[in-house]
Amino acid sequence: MKDAPKNGIPDDLKRFLYDSGAEVSFIRPIDYGTQYRVTRGSDAVPVNVYQTGKVSTGGKASALKALIEDWRLARGGGGDRRAGGIRAGDRPALDDTPRLGIDESGKGDYFGPLVVAGVRVLDREAAQKLQEIGVRDSKDLTTNQAKLMAESIERELGADNLRVVSLPPREYEARRNAACNVNKLLAELDAGIMSELQDKVEAVVVDEFARAARSYLEPFVPEGVRLEVRTRAEDDAAVAAASILARARQLEEMDRLSGSVGFELPRGATHVIGAGQRVHAERGMEGLKDVAKVSFATTKRIME
Repeated sequence: MKDAPKNGIPDDLKRFLYDSGAEVSFIRPIDYGTQYRVTRGSDAVPVNVYQTGKVSTGGKASALKALIEDWRLARGGGGDRRAGGIRAGDRPALDDTPRLGIDESGKGDYFGPLVVAGVRVLDREAAQKLQEIGVRDSKDLTTNQAKLMAESIERELGADNLRVVSLPPREYEARRNAACNVNKLLAELDAGIMSELQDKVEAVVVDEFARAARSYLEPFVPEGVRLEVRTRAEDDAAVAAASILARARQLEEMDRLSGSVGFELPRGATHVIGAGQRVHAERGMEGLKDVAKVSFATTKRIME
């Protein structure tokens, strides 16, 4: 007997959709679970979520399916982080290795900038400050918490140990085109932060933004520095702090862009069509280019 689908998408799947710019276009009950049809652009992947917590995917190979598989493997079906790590909800860990943590915000959002941040932590005192601030994955923070915590990180660690790069939509599109795709662009931005904050660093920890992320980044890693690229890297306090700085800057830029168009622009990539149509109607395509990543397939839907 098939169970009816739940009233809503599981929280971790919802978060994945938000981060990746995908959406659920269809839900149906299956034996002992629910199937979600996840779409992004022309890609569509059936995702089965069972009552046991197990997740499986179907359909043909595609960039979206590869992304969902990465999420599925990282998800693991349980509440624990990677082996040797910490449980979700605990404070991020940080050993004594001088390190640089890098994370991004806005990659999957239709409106607003792409932001990449780096945080350098060189000693136990700096690490202790991050623990006292309470840094954790920025996705677990409210808007106000992220902004306030970013201010605390800047105050405690100092500007010399922080870098934030924000690409507004027009610059994002130009650099994305030059880099060929967004993942190579992210690698370029990460590499730039590495070059600026590499002094005295023995490890660089990057939240994995693509399967090929390591191969993109390895040529830019200073000799003798260990590169660690993995999913859910926010369980490292330096990466968690970077994720907070990136999100805070993205929120700040979204507020500014919302002010420029006269209404609040939605975050994410799932409920943006109406806002996009309004911007286009009032300001035309040039106005849309000022506030949105128009290379997203969402633009075609707005124009239709």
